Amino acid sequence: MEASDTAGGVSSGSRGRDAIRTSIVPEPDQRNLRKAVLIMLLGIALFSILNGVVKDQAARFPVNQIVFFRNAFALPPLIVVLVMTGSLHRLRTRRLHRHLTHALTMTAMLMLSFIGFRLIPLAEATAISFVRPLVVILLAAPLLGEKVSLLSWIAVLAGFAGVLVVVQPGGTGLAQGGALFSLAAACIGGLNMLQLRALSMTDHTAGVAVWFLALSSLLLLPTLFFSWETPSVADLAGLIAMGLASGLCQYLIMRPLAYAGAAALAPVQYTSLLWSIAIGWLWFGDAPTLEVLLGSAMVVGATMLVLRGGRPA
Repeated sequence: MEASDTAGGVSSGSRGRDAIRTSIVPEPDQRNLRKAVLIMLLGIALFSILNGVVKDQAARFPVNQIVFFRNAFALPPLIVVLVMTGSLHRLRTRRLHRHLTHALTMTAMLMLSFIGFRLIPLAEATAISFVRPLVVILLAAPLLGEKVSLLSWIAVLAGFAGVLVVVQPGGTGLAQGGALFSLAAACIGGLNMLQLRALSMTDHTAGVAVWFLALSSLLLLPTLFFSWETPSVADLAGLIAMGLASGLCQYLIMRPLAYAGAAALAPVQYTSLLWSIAIGWLWFGDAPTLEVLLGSAMVVGATMLVLRGGRPA
């Protein structure tokens, strides 16, 4: 049978599903950096706004309750995308134990991050979170046996110096504690990045995301009985909406990888710092200090140095 005959035998419904699949999850060879950057910018902007929502909610609800709603209600949008694209097979895995470990560390990172959001300005918390790639450099040698270049070590030292400028050791009170929570979250986040790297070698990115959200929700469910704060109808709607929006944002962050590599898109992530400064200033009245701006520039510069030429060998 000729190829044209075979194509002619395909039903219109099948062609429709293929069109949806291609439009939602493009094939990896359909590279378009400009499109990838625009989608990533939108995803980061929405995620930054959601961080403002989390900061607002953290003043009224326990962080485990916020993380539960965020993860549990982020699942439906991702599942809908997988169903529409005929991609449910991407959930198959033989490494459930690794997904569980990934869910544990990711959940811990989110909880620590959200505590940091509650205690310090968003700009400071976001700047501190950028040390995660630098933590990966520190862990790559002992855990993966990778060689770390001198340039990478210089970048790590410069990055952590920037964090010290932001944190200002010797401070007291809630702000100092919040900075420590954010720094702990960043360190766990570095370990999480290594776990994600290992999982992505065998499992699809969408599958990793769904397994994390599902397992994290199950892990957090029992903890709600010990710290539950009953929300009003409006607050409950807000918590659910935050979760659904998180699922959409998760998709917007994943989709650009179909058009461009992670390294090419990495610099776009730093726009979240601009959003966090603006949201913190306009929403919460947290004007950025000179120390925060200087330290943020040092951290961003150090991480860019790693991404451009100082990766582990």
